[in-house]
Amino acid sequence: MIDRRIILEAKTLVKAGHKVTLLAGFETPFEEHFEQDGIEIHRYSYDWDDERLKKIRAKLPANDRLRMLVNKTYMFLARKFFEISPFDKFIISKVLEFEADVYHVHDLPCLKAGFYASKARKVPLIYDAHELYYAQNILPIKLQKLYFSLEKKYIKHPDVVITVNSFIARLMAERYKIASPQVIMNCTELPEDFAPESANQKLRHKGNIPANYEKIVLYQGWISPERNIETLVKGVKWFPENTCLAIIGYGEYEKNLREIAITEGVAERVFFLGQVPSNEMLNYSAGADLGVIPYKAIDDNHLYCSPNKLFEYILAGVPVIADDLPFFRMIKDKYGAIEVADMSSPNTFAKVVYQLICSFSKLEKLKKMCHDASQELNWEKESEKLLAIYADIPK
Repeated sequence: MIDRRIILEAKTLVKAGHKVTLLAGFETPFEEHFEQDGIEIHRYSYDWDDERLKKIRAKLPANDRLRMLVNKTYMFLARKFFEISPFDKFIISKVLEFEADVYHVHDLPCLKAGFYASKARKVPLIYDAHELYYAQNILPIKLQKLYFSLEKKYIKHPDVVITVNSFIARLMAERYKIASPQVIMNCTELPEDFAPESANQKLRHKGNIPANYEKIVLYQGWISPERNIETLVKGVKWFPENTCLAIIGYGEYEKNLREIAITEGVAERVFFLGQVPSNEMLNYSAGADLGVIPYKAIDDNHLYCSPNKLFEYILAGVPVIADDLPFFRMIKDKYGAIEVADMSSPNTFAKVVYQLICSFSKLEKLKKMCHDASQELNWEKESEKLLAIYADIPK
């Protein structure tokens, strides 16, 4: 529920001497307040009501039919005519409870609320776009258009716009007619207890992976249909006999993948490990021989993606197989460490796995490339960009 990128940025600012208050959640089952890594965290539970409507209801007589009529009429008008939605109003009300010198909002759903809060406090606003939020084909076309219009309108107001790679930065500049956003990539840091020498055993133990599977191909991340994970499962039948597939993550689509594994006759070679805390992930990732990112260019958001798992694999020293998407191609051309494959074809994907697993020298060369790439693709380097942005904000 708490994004790794947000935590890394917050920790960096705290370490540099800033005080960071993180407001998050909004869909959590209950409210909670705590401190983590020096960050003051407040997680809220939004009841999908409207603070303004609550005040109106409090003045109404005890008549259920009247209250229902007022509710329906108000919410209809709010959705159709109010610039500040009930959700925005809720966020703004929570944000304005805290004094701040800067508001740093993450992703489109918080942009409008961040704008109004920064306007009320007369302080700078930073917008950190983690993706092309509107360009997700899992969203209805009408909603995609609405989100595009919303971002186009409000992205002109932040003092600084940040995004995750140069491809998305270029598109945002072109489509919104703004200066090119600054880029802070989704790199990560090694955990303090990083132990690559025991990672393979750790991975095997969690997945109950038998010793006869000497090589492990790993997928880690959210398990959902648009991520093309079924290609990996179907491809297992063409893996070398000593090679299996491990899947770390969770999601409703897992049951579909289990059924596909049974249908394809590979259920005994596909291991579902469940969820792993993000701060422990690299101690499992490092135990794999190959890491896979199966995403296809099903929309602009996927086409120009640069997901967390790419940087996790590289930092853990695990060569990557991915589709020939722009960011992956750029990383391959600059650092190596990636082999591209047609991820729409289980057989073609499996052939790349087979070639790499059966070529010790090729695999070792790719691991060396991962190590070399990790000297640049790490959070220590990216954090310098964040601190430079904050250093330029007027006191």
